[in-house]
Amino acid sequence: MLRTRAVEVSLWEAVLPAEVLRLPEDLARVDALPDDPAFLVPFVPFFDPLVGRPSTPMETYLRMMFLKFRYRLGYDSLCSEVSDSITWRRFCRIPMMGRFRTRRH
Repeated sequence: MLRTRAVEVSLWEAVLPAEVLRLPEDLARVDALPDDPAFLVPFVPFFDPLVGRPSTPMETYLRMMFLKFRYRLGYDSLCSEVSDSITWRRFCRIPMMGRFRTRRH
């Protein structure tokens, strides 16, 4: 089942100070680009909209692949960095209280 968007902001994230929520300049410039629906169109033919296990939100996948390419990280390094960084979790739209799976299965 295709999920294009991540879950909304949690209560925990809503009470964080503005300094924590602000993205660094390089990520802030890129932040709005994956919101364009044109980036999600190529994924639609590969997922059934109703049947199957929910996918990782495609916006999260695209944002993580940007970080992987931009900082030349391997998959395991990327997962480790994203799980440890509030800024990168916010950029990838991964909830801070949610579980983040870091191993391939």
